[in-house]
Amino acid sequence: MNFEAGIRFIVFLIIFGVTNYLMMLKRYKNEIKKKKYLQQQKISRLYPKGSFIF
Repeated sequence: MNFEAGIRFIVFLIIFGVTNYLMMLKRYKNEIKKKKYLQQQKISRLYPKGSFIF
């Protein structure tokens, strides 16, 4: 394996790692949004419409 092939392989690994990280970050953010929405739905079921809590 010559030097140029080694450099190309390292660059490929870096690009692949960055894209994988960005996809995982996007998925994580979407899961946080879903969990937050579900939590709001569960809380809204506890308090029916028209009831006020002081």
